[in-house]
Amino acid sequence: MHRPELLAPVGGREALIAAIENGADAVYFGGTAFSARQYASNFTREELEWAIDYAHIRGVRAYVTVNTLIKDSELEDACEYLQFLCNCGADAVIVQDLGILRLLRKQLPELPVHASTQMTIHNMEGVRFLQDMGVKRVVPARELSLDEIRRIRSKTRIEIETFIHGALCFSYSGQCLLSSMIGGRSGNRGYCAQPCRKKYRMNGVEGYLLSPRDLNMSEHIGSLIGAGIDSFKIEGRMKRPEYVAGVVGVYRKLIDRYSGSPENFRVTEAEKHTLRQLFNREFTTGYFFGSPEDQLMSREYPHNRGTELGRVVDLDIRKKQASIYLKAPLRAGDGIGIGGRDSGIIVRDMYTGSKRTAYANPGSVVELKIPPEADRGDAVFKTFDSLLMASLRTKDSKNNKKIPVRMSFTARSGEHTELRISDGENEAVIQGGIAGQAEGRPISESLIARQLKKLGNTIFEAHEIAFDIGDNIFIPVSELNSLRRAAVARLERERTLKWKRQCKRPEITFEKKEVEYRPGLSVNTGSVECLEAAISGGAEVVYIDKEAFDKTDKNDYSYAIEYGREKGVSVFISTPRIAREIGNLDTHLNPDGFLVANAGILYYLSRLYPIKPIVVDYPLNVFNRLTMEHFLNYSQRVTLSPELTLDEIRDLTPSGPTECIVHGLFPLMISEHNLVGCLFPQSDIHDAALKDDRGFAFPVMTDTQGRTFIMNSRELCMLEHVPDIIKAGVSCLRIEATMYDKESTKKITQAYRRAIDDSTGSKRMGNGCSNPGDFTTGHYFRGVL
Repeated sequence: MHRPELLAPVGGREALIAAIENGADAVYFGGTAFSARQYASNFTREELEWAIDYAHIRGVRAYVTVNTLIKDSELEDACEYLQFLCNCGADAVIVQDLGILRLLRKQLPELPVHASTQMTIHNMEGVRFLQDMGVKRVVPARELSLDEIRRIRSKTRIEIETFIHGALCFSYSGQCLLSSMIGGRSGNRGYCAQPCRKKYRMNGVEGYLLSPRDLNMSEHIGSLIGAGIDSFKIEGRMKRPEYVAGVVGVYRKLIDRYSGSPENFRVTEAEKHTLRQLFNREFTTGYFFGSPEDQLMSREYPHNRGTELGRVVDLDIRKKQASIYLKAPLRAGDGIGIGGRDSGIIVRDMYTGSKRTAYANPGSVVELKIPPEADRGDAVFKTFDSLLMASLRTKDSKNNKKIPVRMSFTARSGEHTELRISDGENEAVIQGGIAGQAEGRPISESLIARQLKKLGNTIFEAHEIAFDIGDNIFIPVSELNSLRRAAVARLERERTLKWKRQCKRPEITFEKKEVEYRPGLSVNTGSVECLEAAISGGAEVVYIDKEAFDKTDKNDYSYAIEYGREKGVSVFISTPRIAREIGNLDTHLNPDGFLVANAGILYYLSRLYPIKPIVVDYPLNVFNRLTMEHFLNYSQRVTLSPELTLDEIRDLTPSGPTECIVHGLFPLMISEHNLVGCLFPQSDIHDAALKDDRGFAFPVMTDTQGRTFIMNSRELCMLEHVPDIIKAGVSCLRIEATMYDKESTKKITQAYRRAIDDSTGSKRMGNGCSNPGDFTTGHYFRGVL
């Protein structure tokens, strides 16, 4: 039977030990840079090498996350860091940045690469794109169904890793700019501020509208194994070590149980309780079995719900004290949450009647101090179980992997003692002091064996000890202990040496390319009448947006393409950001080219139409010259990430033709979840907006597939700064006009046409945004963390 790897999250030293002690086959963790969990403890350079060695000594694989987008100015540091990880013996690095992936495969081929879920790989062609680049394993988008994963696994040669437990993102990973645009903390750079866990309002409904439940696939181990998934990944590098210990321990038992007897597989009530108690926002199976619709979301409470404890039955406002009827036991030191509120407490003092107690049984009523906002009738949850946590801090010897070793001990009078220790593959030999003649009772083999077997705090277990000792020998017990410790340390080093490498430092070399500096103007449109307006306004390239295009009698792609050709304007089809099945791209219409937003479509089109012009779109996250150069092998121009500053853009433009979005509304999130449809199933709402606690309104669009697009609350407007953008060397300026009517499209296009034409004289347009408070310059001048 196929046996998957159990992959555990590690945020620090204690979590690493907990993961391995509880049965992880592999662990993943990050350093203090280039890691998508910058708020986790993470590891220094010294700690990283220790962590990799610690895992390898115990027969556990170690993967290091380098899964952020890397700025051009950071490439040299990244090269040195990757060389360090390669030398340390990391089993693989997990990457998001395609330029870093390309660098690794070309210059550090000995270091395996896993493609992060941040790459948004969600179709067969995307997987093949990475397979051709030499990627060993891909973590596909969490929105894929089990059937889709099974099909990909059966038709490609690449390993598949999927998340099976933990937190979910509302947006497709790698496609979220919400944290970035709200506060400059980029999820693509490891600094996500988790805006999806905040409160929002939409058309009279208030709650945590973007907060998904937690994934839990514990009851579906057989289905996951049957799909051929190679690695079962647990989310949680921000979680405490006890969480790692508990969740890893449960899934270790479940995988082993299913492998031993599939027909008798079950999840015990105790295991279910452990998973609920450790952390949950309620559980979901995500998209594994199709769209979960409303069962995906936890809109009332975005934090840990734990397990149901009881209910508030009485309140004493003056004393700030509540009476709680218990459905489960409660101990001093337990944590509780009241209702759906953010606040919670650790139970310090509680009373039954007037008697103070440290423990209360189910069915009893306890009085304790609680937050003043509690109400009579509120549900009470146990969010921290002190007894469970204490048990998870204790080593579980049943899961501790002991490695059998053979020892041989030699001691002859007047000669150095010698201890050999072998694990079957590696051997350590240590010489000790000179063995002396016993003046009294000589040392016995049984005493020597007793001292050499004291391996309790190590990963080793002595299965056999051979002796070659002379007569009447005396050796101090302290000498035996010293020999044992030195031999174990040497064997541990030997076990890590086969993973160590001597890797060359990657070199960054760039070839400056001749770039057409006469800037062009492109417009992304959502209707034929807006396409006509954009052409009339002076656009040189118009994109027909397949995700927004509104087909009416006149609204026909063929008409739009022919209309553009009549006017001498190139018309490109803007292909979908998300395309689970590729094959209906209207290629038969023979457009002038394609605007491409995902790797699968890029791979498909570059093979089907190798000479058809392609423009790479911004969802492919071009952040540095390495990524840009790779994509220019497939395209005539790349659209740079909207998270780059103007100075950072200026550094990239000499490497090839670039495009930048300078005006309009574009999505900050794209989700497979139909937000509007699930909140208002009986309504036909078209003008929905998500409002945050500061009053900003984010327009919400739903495409024909039911996917949700959350747009920025303010329009981007760079009209005043067109000369600066042109001086930066940008080849094409783009207006995102999919949400505009024809009058607005024409007016805005004309304004940018004039600004571009006048830019040679450095003539400023003044403030071209009619109401500056409604507009933003995005990240052009502020950048992101």
